[in-house]
Amino acid sequence: MPAGYSIYVETPSALHQKVDPRTKLLALLSTFIVALSFNHPLVLGLMLAGVLGLGLWAQLPVRRLVPFLITAAWFILLAVLIWPAYIRQGPQIFTVFGLAVTRDGILFGLAMGLRVSLMMVAAAIWMMTTSPQKVTLGLLKMGLPYKAGLAMSSTIRFVPLVTAQHATITEAQRARGLRLDRGHLLSRLTKSVAVLGPVFMRALALAQSLAVAMDSRGLGARTTRTSILEIRFS
Repeated sequence: MPAGYSIYVETPSALHQKVDPRTKLLALLSTFIVALSFNHPLVLGLMLAGVLGLGLWAQLPVRRLVPFLITAAWFILLAVLIWPAYIRQGPQIFTVFGLAVTRDGILFGLAMGLRVSLMMVAAAIWMMTTSPQKVTLGLLKMGLPYKAGLAMSSTIRFVPLVTAQHATITEAQRARGLRLDRGHLLSRLTKSVAVLGPVFMRALALAQSLAVAMDSRGLGARTTRTSILEIRFS
């Protein structure tokens, strides 16, 4: 994974180029509200399918969506396995180790897994289709202070960079013979220091570079800022 990895994916789709970032942000918040308002797995499943269809329409590479889909599948599986232990209402389907598994428990677990997956995938597609520059500009147009908008935009950029550094350092340590997946729990925790230490130092270096770059560009020198980008609410 390259050091400059970013979750944003540039494509010529209308969702990237023509839709205002404020519109996409409001659509994301609306998706969250609807996801939290419904408990029926059919509704949440259809919404998840619609969000994925939107991502494909935006010409996002499938390989960039696969990690989120795998994570979503794990969320759904864990929810279906865990929630039936707490939801006992409804017709009993079968028994596991003396625990009655009901239809309502399975459906509720499926709904909870789909809810989390929907919110995660929707947020991922929003970040893939909205550049950090447009995120910042959209927030400023909505009245957010410049430094707050810059902080959010920097976070969106910074987290993938640190994640990329973690992957690079992990691969480098494995090439040197470090086996993070072997040994007991304490041994693995000890070995992880060889990865987390350099990642932490690299994150500090990236933060310092960002601070120097902002100072060199005169951040805070002017109360009124202009932007080379122009957006129109649509």
